[in-house]
Amino acid sequence: MEFAPPNLNLAHLRRKMDITNLTLYVTGQNNIEKGRFYMLWRDGNFIVIQAEPYCRPGITYDPAMPFSYYVEEYRAFNYLQEVIQTMLDTIVFDSENNWAHLVRQKDNTYRLVYTKKRSVHNCPIWTKAMDLEDIEVVTRIVDGLYWEGIYNGQEVDLYIGWEDVWGSYITCESRGQKLIQSLGLGHYSFELLAHVSKNGMIIGLMMEAYIGRGITLADRPAVFEAVADIQRHGVLLRFSRSDIIITKQGVRFASMSPAKKYQDQDALAEVAESAHWKTLADIFDHIDDDPFGGQLNISRSLKSASYVIPRLPSPGRPIAFTPEDAVIRWAWSIATSDQLCRSNFSALMQALYRSSKRSTVVRRDKRVKGGGGALLSPDDAADNTPSPVLVASVDQPLVITSWNRSSTTRRHPYARSASRRMLLAEENTSPVPIK
Repeated sequence: MEFAPPNLNLAHLRRKMDITNLTLYVTGQNNIEKGRFYMLWRDGNFIVIQAEPYCRPGITYDPAMPFSYYVEEYRAFNYLQEVIQTMLDTIVFDSENNWAHLVRQKDNTYRLVYTKKRSVHNCPIWTKAMDLEDIEVVTRIVDGLYWEGIYNGQEVDLYIGWEDVWGSYITCESRGQKLIQSLGLGHYSFELLAHVSKNGMIIGLMMEAYIGRGITLADRPAVFEAVADIQRHGVLLRFSRSDIIITKQGVRFASMSPAKKYQDQDALAEVAESAHWKTLADIFDHIDDDPFGGQLNISRSLKSASYVIPRLPSPGRPIAFTPEDAVIRWAWSIATSDQLCRSNFSALMQALYRSSKRSTVVRRDKRVKGGGGALLSPDDAADNTPSPVLVASVDQPLVITSWNRSSTTRRHPYARSASRRMLLAEENTSPVPIK
């Protein structure tokens, strides 16, 4: 279903209906100290609305508590969403202001006070800067940070620093990418194509699309060799399993924001013993327990958190009775229900509307069909029936057999005699070495 999580897709909506003036709720949060935040999108522009915080006195806020513990907080958050819904006709998206404060007045009505807020600070600009409006199409908005789009006919990913925390991430990612490129290690990262600006401010990054698959046990030699190479250049790179992606070009890492250069190799080796080698050992020792291991197009398997906010009827705009409008209102009613938290809403949408063969899954699978074999792990490359792999759905993770090899039997990566490790080993075809 294209109108609500987890499958909201702007490219599909454009083909089905006129999305001019359509307002999306992108993401939000209830920060008990800073306030309630709502990020909205319309016609290629976005704005963040900040309201007063909601905090019950005498309540200890613990993330480990069940969602039912925070029903009052969800109710308060959703109440202001409905207030914002009544203001859709007057919210300004296309001005130089990217922020608005929702102010409650003495008569308990609300008004918006607009301002310009910078969330990305001290970000080094070492590639070209591009205005957000110059990106041809935004095809999907996963959440506030992660967007997908098309530029010059090429699929790209956008990182948007929509508030202070993610603004800091944009700065760190830019610095990490610059470091990796300066050391000749750019083949381990996804290329930073441009710094994205809006109204003269840097707001994010445009990246090469994160297209590949998750790791399997068969990828262990290539991954260890890649990390060893990075360390040999004096860099410490912290990562998790989901940060490691296998592409047709080899092993790549989703984020370079943690990259740190060490001048003292002994100090680096001491920290890397845990950050690099213990982490890798833990990842591959438990790889068989990962239900998403080897999943194709892992970067496109993230579910969207966005949904459409329906406009209220007015004398000049009667209620529309199209099937699309009915579904939009239905999804909105679930999203603003205090009986459901956001994660439950996504689960409900996913359960009710499974991706069909005509959904985005097929479009994404077509990206790798031309050279699909290059994304297969060594044990899968020998399989003579590749067609089920090429059409694997993101809703049905690919089951990949793996070799039973324990990490305790592996030598330290620096002790490897071979300088070239084979990423793939497919029968009757030439293997693809890591460069």
